[in-house]
Amino acid sequence: MPPLDLHPVAEVMVSPCSVSVLQGDTAIEHLNRTLTVNTSEIQFGDRVDGLLCNANGRILDRLMVCNLGEEILLIGNHGVGDDTRENLIQGIPWDEEITVMNGDEAITHLRLVGKAVNRCLAGLGIDPMEIRQKRWIEYGSALISHTEYSGSAVIELLVPSAEHVAFTALLHENGAISSDRNRYESLRIELGILDHREMNSAFLPIELGLGHMIDLDKGCYPGQEIHARMDSRGRASRGIVRLLLPAGVSVGKHKAPGIGSVTVTASADAQDGSMALAVVPRSAITPLLLEVSELDLGGGLVATVQSL
Repeated sequence: MPPLDLHPVAEVMVSPCSVSVLQGDTAIEHLNRTLTVNTSEIQFGDRVDGLLCNANGRILDRLMVCNLGEEILLIGNHGVGDDTRENLIQGIPWDEEITVMNGDEAITHLRLVGKAVNRCLAGLGIDPMEIRQKRWIEYGSALISHTEYSGSAVIELLVPSAEHVAFTALLHENGAISSDRNRYESLRIELGILDHREMNSAFLPIELGLGHMIDLDKGCYPGQEIHARMDSRGRASRGIVRLLLPAGVSVGKHKAPGIGSVTVTASADAQDGSMALAVVPRSAITPLLLEVSELDLGGGLVATVQSL
């Protein structure tokens, strides 16, 4: 893959999300019964990323968990907060008192990405070495963590929505710029950052390369039986890839001659055409292990296929 097209310092991206808050003495145990990952030992300030799935193993939401002590903060996918909260409420045992609250308007999720994000952080007086993937650190009323995507550290920032504008201005003062919608999409596709357009009930976790967000040894959770069955098979019949194209491609289903159905989940302009995220049959992915693979989407549109 060619070098990532990253800003010399940093770009600020607003990542649309839902926000839910759990309260109650058994909130952590409830999450452990519900999510695909083990939350039973999560401590104050810890971060755990897990999936909420249905009984068929398909994704309902992806949740970034933050233990704030008396409250558990859940950062989920955009547009599904009400459904997620309803699923959490329905799973509460009759003899447990757990409150599930709507925090959608209270917190803004920002992402900071670039070739020198540490320079921007240092300008804020933050030691970049303190920022870890499995922990949240406090910066005023904001929370900071990081995630690795395509070998690049993406800084996750949870900021009170009332302070969003002022916090963004502070980042600008320290060298960052804000990206527009198309730039956000191209960065997301280039880095392989999945959101609600991929992590939804159309797909299984293993199809999206999210096996690291499943713990089959932790005990029962919705969809575990399906996930265990797929794990025993060793691989899924389809998987997610990045497509590089000479022209734009529409989001939705496409018929690839000799391959089958290709589902494009996101598309954005690129320097020499466009790029997209797509879920494709396994036969279109296997050649990636040997050489550059191409995918004919019909109508003269041929895409270069890259693994995420």
